[in-house]
Amino acid sequence: TLCSAQETNFSLSSHVAGSTFTWTATGSSGNVNGFSSGSGNSIVQTLNNTGTSIETVTYDAQPTANGCSGTPKEAVATVNPVPAVTYTLCHDNITTLAAQPIKLAGGIPLGGTYSGSGVTATVFNPAIAGIGNHTITYTYTNYLGCSRNAAQLITVVNVPAFICGNNLTDIRDNTHYPTVKLGTRCWMASNLNFGTTIVSTAMQRNNCINEKYCYNDNAVNCTTYGGLYQWDEVMRYDNTPAAQGFCPPGWHVPIENEWNALFLLYISNGFAGSPLKYTGYSGFNAFLSGVRFNNVNWDFLNFAIMFWSSTEEAPLKAWAHGMNTINPSVSYYPSSKTHAFAVRCIQD
Repeated sequence: TLCSAQETNFSLSSHVAGSTFTWTATGSSGNVNGFSSGSGNSIVQTLNNTGTSIETVTYDAQPTANGCSGTPKEAVATVNPVPAVTYTLCHDNITTLAAQPIKLAGGIPLGGTYSGSGVTATVFNPAIAGIGNHTITYTYTNYLGCSRNAAQLITVVNVPAFICGNNLTDIRDNTHYPTVKLGTRCWMASNLNFGTTIVSTAMQRNNCINEKYCYNDNAVNCTTYGGLYQWDEVMRYDNTPAAQGFCPPGWHVPIENEWNALFLLYISNGFAGSPLKYTGYSGFNAFLSGVRFNNVNWDFLNFAIMFWSSTEEAPLKAWAHGMNTINPSVSYYPSSKTHAFAVRCIQD
């Protein structure tokens, strides 16, 4: 018994000295190949099973000695299928030495193992892997004990030189973001604009594609105001507070404590909206660029904006904060994760 692409190793021998051997071979279906008739003292052939069911190759060996044929012998090689294995990048393929560890995903079928430099279980740690290109291998073994693997590369680079207040360059797609230091923390001064645009009639899904909406399905609005994201999508389907999510390496989706600390710089959330809006003096520069509600309804352009927190409020809700043209405050809003809001990243 062997797995597809492995070799047979039948030895042929007889109690009659000087015996020679020939054999014929027959496959159980067209899904098995690599066998052939032949002669010699051993049958060493690489058998391939291109299907998903167990296949066999039957060998009939005939001994001959002194011009006489002996008793033939039959042997069956069972050729088990190997699994179809793919590994799609569901995470960044480039990161920095100081960035958060990456939770690996994208290996199919589920239930396999990841391996490579810097990998522990399902986590890749760039600080452990070090600078360079690292091959991450996903291996899956089926119920027959046969394995196959697929691989992807993750590149780790030094942390680019950056001073808060200057533009941040996202090493993943070369997008530039203004930044501002507020208190002791560095914030993006414009909304995140990362990922592939999808139409508003489609839900963002856990499909290893970084998806975003542009307000009113107009790509210009992403360029002007940034993307809009459902909570699970921007968090990469990881509910860990302060996870990197879609933010650049070395940055993350802010937690409630970080939002609250920001509001306290301006007395409280009751007064923070005025300085944080684009008409204010803080440099946070929050444009009132609208939202997408989960009933595929655009709203609030030039009236309000909502920002995600990475802190959950309940299994189906997360905290969000809004500003509008009417009030000087910033709201606290336990929102359905299926709404699509703007995202501001904060440096780790």
